[in-house]
Amino acid sequence: MIIEVDRSVYSDACITKCVYALSNDLDCRRTLCGERERIEVSPRVVDLSPAEVQHLFLCTLNDYKAREVIATETHDIRTILYAKAFADCDEFEEMAP
Repeated sequence: MIIEVDRSVYSDACITKCVYALSNDLDCRRTLCGERERIEVSPRVVDLSPAEVQHLFLCTLNDYKAREVIATETHDIRTILYAKAFADCDEFEEMAP
């Protein structure tokens, strides 16, 4: 079965993570066609129907897209928290010239 993914919606990293996460269950062959990516997907387990394969792939793809959105939206907050957490660390004072 072939699944087409819009690269303007899903980044290369998002698609790559999805394909890797499913590599035990699915064989995937990726081909870039302009702004669309064609992914030839075949199940490693015989008893998966095409509808189940498509559902599994799209759910995983959307999961990684959501993770990407959350990471982008919380990047500044995480940076501030890291800076606050290590602001009073004595090791950094010893390393300063």
